[in-house]
Amino acid sequence: MMLRPFLVPLALVSLAIAVPGCASRSDIEAGRLAKEDAANAEDDAQCRRTNAEPGEAAYEVCRQERATKRAAKAEIDYQKARDFDRVLGGLNEF
Repeated sequence: MMLRPFLVPLALVSLAIAVPGCASRSDIEAGRLAKEDAANAEDDAQCRRTNAEPGEAAYEVCRQERATKRAAKAEIDYQKARDFDRVLGGLNEF
């Protein structure tokens, strides 16, 4: 019975700490756009290293290859995360 007066303030402090850690949709979208911009800048720099300029066939081929590789890596990462979630979900059944 002595612990009961401490539970409410403890719960409020825990909630106050947890709420600011939540990301809003706009924060998530801003992060995604920042990653996309960084990837585009990296691709541009990498393709320009081959002395190709935007609009040239070699540059366009380079950008397409990098986009294809990035999409393949994203698919693999997604499947790994999905498989990991399945493994964890399977453990809850025991």
